[in-house]
Amino acid sequence: MLNRNRYATLVSALALAGCATSAGGGGTSWPAPTLTGERPIVIAHRGASGLRPEHTLEGYRLAIMQGADCIEPDLVFTKDGVLVARHDTFLSATTDVADHPEFADRKRPSPDPEFAGKKVDWWVADFTLAELKTLRAKQLFPMRSKEFDGKFQIPTFDEVLDLAASSKTLSGKPVCVYPEAKSPAYHASLGMPMAGPILETLKKHGMDRAGSPVFIQSFEPLFVKEIAPMTELPVIMLAGTQADYDADMAVEGAPFWDGAGVTHPMVANPDGTSTGFIEKAHSQGIAVHVWTYRDDVPAPGGDVETRIRSALTLGLDGFFTDFPATGARVVYEFGEGE
Repeated sequence: MLNRNRYATLVSALALAGCATSAGGGGTSWPAPTLTGERPIVIAHRGASGLRPEHTLEGYRLAIMQGADCIEPDLVFTKDGVLVARHDTFLSATTDVADHPEFADRKRPSPDPEFAGKKVDWWVADFTLAELKTLRAKQLFPMRSKEFDGKFQIPTFDEVLDLAASSKTLSGKPVCVYPEAKSPAYHASLGMPMAGPILETLKKHGMDRAGSPVFIQSFEPLFVKEIAPMTELPVIMLAGTQADYDADMAVEGAPFWDGAGVTHPMVANPDGTSTGFIEKAHSQGIAVHVWTYRDDVPAPGGDVETRIRSALTLGLDGFFTDFPATGARVVYEFGEGE
């Protein structure tokens, strides 16, 4: 049976109870009904990805400096079985692979069932770590600064964990790491199941025990069901729509997760009122984290700060943002009653 205490154990270990801000607690209780009564966590989505190319050590480092509690590396496997931080199983969108003539012959139709063979690209699983290290990251979004394109390497999961372990949040607390297993069924089809290697890597860094500053997440319910009994770390079930979440809940044994990672419209109506999702999840002992708040991408429900505040009012337990400085400031102001 799932240990519902492991989420609370982790949040307690991060010493968030009574804190009003990532930059130093105000000594007051949190003024909204979060699952544990502690303030929500600010999760740097792919690092400070609004300001630096995503999934780079430099982006994660900036996120920590800006007040993030957690950094989020998406994980995929290289050809030689190394976990690296990439959001996609392909490379063209976030690296300069197209500028490397030595890899021109690697471009091919998709081996990833997600794309049903319709996408032609360079695939991470076709490259060794040494080859990937010759590439450089670039900004995904066209409206964001390209100033740092071509400057940073693709980091391994080991390197991300080393960075977290050697860093502290602005309040001097441990930096939590929030890895997402990307396309685990696809990787398993390549002979590279993800659950064991993720947990083994965490163990190597002493981050596999109850209370270690780690959340593990995935969109695939069968992966979440597999890894949940293998670890004392909290696991998060991701879903993009209510229909997706309902389908996850229909899997035998569900819910077998500690938290739900969902979109803003799943928790709040356009006028900021509750959809009832947070309340129902909390009644089941499930925390709720929302993705993804972006300062520069308009969305229904008002500007980004208005949407974050409306979700915080409902008892949100944490949220992902491309701009951690904005997220940390809104949490601080909310906690101080401003």
